[in-house]
Order: sequence, then structure tokens, then C-alpha cells
Amino acid sequence: MDFSKKVLFELQPEEGNPRNSEGDFIRLPDGKIMFAYTRYVGNSWDDHEDSSICAILSDDGEHFDTNNIITLIKPEKFGGTNAMSVTLRPGPNGGVSLYCIIKIDTKDVTKAPVRDEIWRIDSPDGYDYSGDGVLCFPHNHKGYYCINNCRVETTSSGRIIIPMSEHKFLFKEGKYRFDGVGKARFVYSDDNGKTWNEDVQVLEFPDSENKNGLQEPGVIELPDGRLYGYFRTDADYQYESYSSDDGITWTQPQKSGFESPLSPMLISKNPYSNKFYAIWNPYKDDPESTIHPRFRNTWGRTPLAIAESEDGVHFSDFVLLEDDIHRGYCYPAIYFLSEKEALVSYCSGGGDIVPLQRTTVSKITFK
Repeated sequence: MDFSKKVLFELQPEEGNPRNSEGDFIRLPDGKIMFAYTRYVGNSWDDHEDSSICAILSDDGEHFDTNNIITLIKPEKFGGTNAMSVTLRPGPNGGVSLYCIIKIDTKDVTKAPVRDEIWRIDSPDGYDYSGDGVLCFPHNHKGYYCINNCRVETTSSGRIIIPMSEHKFLFKEGKYRFDGVGKARFVYSDDNGKTWNEDVQVLEFPDSENKNGLQEPGVIELPDGRLYGYFRTDADYQYESYSSDDGITWTQPQKSGFESPLSPMLISKNPYSNKFYAIWNPYKDDPESTIHPRFRNTWGRTPLAIAESEDGVHFSDFVLLEDDIHRGYCYPAIYFLSEKEALVSYCSGGGDIVPLQRTTVSKITFK
């Protein structure tokens, strides 16, 4: 595959705004294109610090008004202090549905966080999210549940699926500490998001001694009707699983063909061409790697690559989207404008800041 790329803008951290990260795109009912992202306030970029879901707009998909920042979701409305990991999808009656995590945290190391909640809030126009929203997960228990940006999928049956990883907090030495071992879950709705069902199968990494498990899953429907699930791991590859019953049961997770460090991948389908595109960091997490000499604050997340596929299974050789070895790239999103054009976003920090603090938005044209 071949393409050209144009960087449209970068959202830089600044005093009082230490992080801008994890975004998604949608075309609004009025024709404008919205880019929504997590905007942190205060002095810290840490995942649990104060943040809201904010957005900027474009009339043509190329010129975004970065001086006009709109606040979409304030976490205080839902009892939290942090809103992050946004997904934007077409909603009821031509509106927009916004999915995100609301973190409700005691900020007390002697207590486990009360809960990490996943919410859906509908808007008739893409701007007004003043409605009550629907709590998608969890309903009956507490925990830490991670979803990524640009992740919620609707299958051909109309089922909406939210892929997520479940983590525990372990009490050690008088403190609750985050357990990095993730278990993958796929909760779903069959009534257009009004009610949500827990999954019947929770996936675990096949090696019980693995330190990170299955993290930050994604899902995509293949042309043959199967669902393909993928997960970041610390085993030098993305892992994969298949479902033949619309996400109810899944095959044993196994190593995929995507070499990768402990960093998320995104697979998305272009509705205009029906081609699939994968975006990820294409190398093993190896300190001796000649592809990636390690540099300060990249977290090993460089380069960033894209590959295409006709069937969602067999992908072309990758082409690099970004190759600056001094910067780390992660948490991509992609929005297709046409058969040949797409907008992409990804975290892109490095050097004096960590990867999560800065986000780049580019336009790519497939040749």
C-alpha cells in the first residue's frame, strides 16, 4: 500500500493543561466534523487526574479550529473527577452517541477506587450531552475497567459491543495497588444501547504466569460474519481470538501475526472501500532491536505503522505513519472521509514529555 500524509495540527500540553490524548472523530448532523479527546487540567498527566471530554470542529475535515475548544462531558455530572477514552458513534434519530470512562476515585492509597464506570450519553446534535446517559458497565460490582478510544463496534445484527479489560486492585503492604494482569470482556446491547448485558465468557492470557494478561482489547466484524478480537500483551505480539456467535463465546486467545510491544492496536473498516486498516507499533519489545533504539520517554512506542487488508485477516506489508525514534505513538483513531481519504489521530509525545501528553491529527490519502 502507499499513501501521503499531511499533519493538520498537534494538541500540545501547556501550563494548566498537562495532557491532551485519546480521541475520536464523527461527522455531526450539521455536516461539521468533530474531533473529541481527553483534556486534562491541573499539573499532572496521570490517568486518574482531573479531565473532561472536549472537542474541536472542522467544516471540511482539514481545517480545525483549535482556538475554539468545546467541553462535551464533565465527569462531575456522573460523580467522578475524570472522563477519558472517548468513542463517538452515530446515535438514535440521526444524533450522536458518546461512550467514555468515568473514573470515580478516592485518591486514597489505603482504599481501592470505588469504581471505573463506562457510560453512553446521547446527543441529538453532537453538541448537547446534558441527558442522563446510560451506565453500560458495571452494574453489580466494582472494579477497574479499561476501554480504549475509538473502540465501540456495531455488528451486522445490530448488536453493539464494548470491548474492555478488567483489572483488580490488590491489597499489599497496607495499600491497594493496581494489578496489571488484564482479563478481556465484551459487554453488549441488543436494543440500541438502552440496556446492556454482561458477557458470558471472560478471556484470560493462556499462560497464568504472564504479568500483564490481555489488555485494551478491540473487536471488528469480518466479511464471513465472525468477530475478530485483539489484545495488547507483553509477549512481543498482539494476541487474537475469534467469535462465531456475535461475541458470546470466543476461541482461546493466541499469538497473532502482529509483532508489537505492550501497546494498543486499532483495526477499522473503511465503509466506502470495505478494506480493513490496522494501526500499531510493528516491532518486538527488544532492547537490542535495530528497528527501535530506545530513547527517553518513548515507552518503546515507535515507529507507528499502517497496513491494509481485503478480508481483515491477511494484511499487506506495513508502511510507517511516523518514524521519529525520539517520540512515542499510541492510542490511534481513524475516521474515513471517502474511499481514499481518512483522518487519523494518535498520542505523539516524547523527549521532555511522555507520549500521552501530546496528540497529533493527520490526514492521509491512499494512492
